[in-house]
Amino acid sequence: MATPTTQSGDTTTERQRTREQRGIKGTKAVTASDRLPTPPRQRRPALAALAVLLIVGGATVAAILAMRADERVPVLVMQHPIAAGQQITEDHLTTTQVASEGTLLIPASQIDRVVGQFTTVRIDEGQLVDTTMVGGTGMLIDGHAAVGASLAPGYFPAGGLQPGDIVDLIAVRSDGSGEVLAERVRVGSARGGGSGDDPVGGAGVTATFIVTNDDRAAVAGAAASNILAVVLIERGSAVGGEG
Repeated sequence: MATPTTQSGDTTTERQRTREQRGIKGTKAVTASDRLPTPPRQRRPALAALAVLLIVGGATVAAILAMRADERVPVLVMQHPIAAGQQITEDHLTTTQVASEGTLLIPASQIDRVVGQFTTVRIDEGQLVDTTMVGGTGMLIDGHAAVGASLAPGYFPAGGLQPGDIVDLIAVRSDGSGEVLAERVRVGSARGGGSGDDPVGGAGVTATFIVTNDDRAAVAGAAASNILAVVLIERGSAVGGEG
């Protein structure tokens, strides 16, 4: 009884060997080997080119910024505010480093040419100075005179006066009527009453007005009689050819 079983096992083993010799593999092996190869991922040349351009562009920008930083030069900057028509002193100025190529900024090496010049506009603290801001003749030009006046409260704007302001000067009569003495007069300086040179100030204002020679007598007389009133027309305008 044991002999048939043994022979059957041997026969099965012999068949397997024969199959292996013929190159016939099991079902699992055949299935795995017969699978189609996975297709390679499609390359996207446009994205690759864009990435290269971004890298090169970033490097170029960084190089330009580095070069611009090396090209910075000292230029003049205002360290104290100055009104239009005022004379510039060395104490008004300081320097800072900027990239000034192609601008109107004034190099620090030209400070001697700027000191003694007059401003054409008001220049605030920390403002860079360019060639359009200087070179004026000042407020006291030919045919004009400087007249001083002490103004009582109510005879000038509540916000005070500032150098460079354009005003009308009026004589206020005892009956309450007013007479225009001079139109579009420039304020040369002002102190007190909230003015630019004295923001706290006292109750009144002491001011200098640049008037024409024809108006100087009338304005001086009204100022001496304490009947001079000031009407603000334009705040802190640039200095031009007119007084």
